[in-house]
Amino acid sequence: MSDQYRPFGRKARQLAFIDHDWCIGCGYCAMFCITKCIYQQPDGFWTVDQDHCIGCRSCKVNCFMGAVTMLPPKQEG
Repeated sequence: MSDQYRPFGRKARQLAFIDHDWCIGCGYCAMFCITKCIYQQPDGFWTVDQDHCIGCRSCKVNCFMGAVTMLPPKQEG
């Protein structure tokens, strides 16, 4: 899908994903998220709103448990 700012469509980007097996619930990923797209669920786990993630990797860099991984780029069309 294109618009006036992206005549050739959006560039495929990697999106953050939080692995709940490794996450200890510290919230560092959310603290350093520049788009504030990481939020805590009622069960205590943190999750990423994939629609607002820009793939900046700030959460991944600041997660000392290695719970944040980057998913392969999506094919948007």
